[in-house]
Amino acid sequence: MALMTKLIEMEPSSFEEEVCQFVWVDATVEDYESIMKNNVWEVVSRPEGKSMVGSIWIYKVKNAVDGSIKKYKAKFVAKGFSHVEGVDYEDTFAPFARYSSIRSILALDE
Repeated sequence: MALMTKLIEMEPSSFEEEVCQFVWVDATVEDYESIMKNNVWEVVSRPEGKSMVGSIWIYKVKNAVDGSIKKYKAKFVAKGFSHVEGVDYEDTFAPFARYSSIRSILALDE
């Protein structure tokens, strides 16, 4: 339990805490560069009468099998919980496919 407490203390809970530690700044820059390289975002005009979705940086410590720190991970995510289906969006997109979905599609080809 003491180890878990130590890990939780190491993960910043806000951007203001993150910028004080170089390991988290590096993790944030790495994620930002990945977003820009992969053209994840497309800037569009906000439709009239629609609200905008906020975003937040999430920070996690990734551990190796032996308990040592493997990587500091930062992810920029949208606060999707603020959306209302049918009001704010009609389609849902996933950034990855489940293996069961891939197997199902491949089975249809046979």
